Amino acid sequence: MASYVAKSVLNDSIRQLKSNQKDSKQNIDWDDFNYPPLIKVIHYNIEEVQPEYRLVVRSLWLSSILIAVYTLLNIIDNSIQTGYGNDGIRILYSFMFLFSFNPIQFFIFYRGYKGVASDPYLLVLYKWIQILLIMCWITFSIVDILGFNGFITLSYLFDYLPFCGVLALFEDIILLLVVALSGFALFRIWNIKE
Repeated sequence: MASYVAKSVLNDSIRQLKSNQKDSKQNIDWDDFNYPPLIKVIHYNIEEVQPEYRLVVRSLWLSSILIAVYTLLNIIDNSIQTGYGNDGIRILYSFMFLFSFNPIQFFIFYRGYKGVASDPYLLVLYKWIQILLIMCWITFSIVDILGFNGFITLSYLFDYLPFCGVLALFEDIILLLVVALSGFALFRIWNIKE
């Protein structure tokens, strides 16, 4: 008798929790553009995400912020390197990174956030683009091509331009942090049913 009552109470609690989750998904006002500050092009409110996925959404958000920091550091680093005689084209590459990587990472953040908060179908595209980006971030943290200052170039930079070496090291660490955060989010999101 006691186990029947316990199962009944547990089932009622689960049904109520699922009902509350459905209600919260339906009450999100996606037309309330409130993020990022000053620009306000998307709706973002971490409180509207189910508690078990808030850490995932925060890691996606932090990844997009870190990519913005990375691209700014890359511009500064490549500008200094150009001032010391490296190819000036590195600055152009840095600005190309700024105007391509930031929107892509922001799209991934928003796609993951909206997929977790309301529409798991959006996570299909998120998963594949996130895998591609993780492979890119790993590659960019290693190579010395175009305007990337990967681990391969650190010994050269520390020998001839120590300040640029420190900036390049920070760039590579930021990319590895983005890989870790994105990988964590992808791992947690992968099992959500579309």
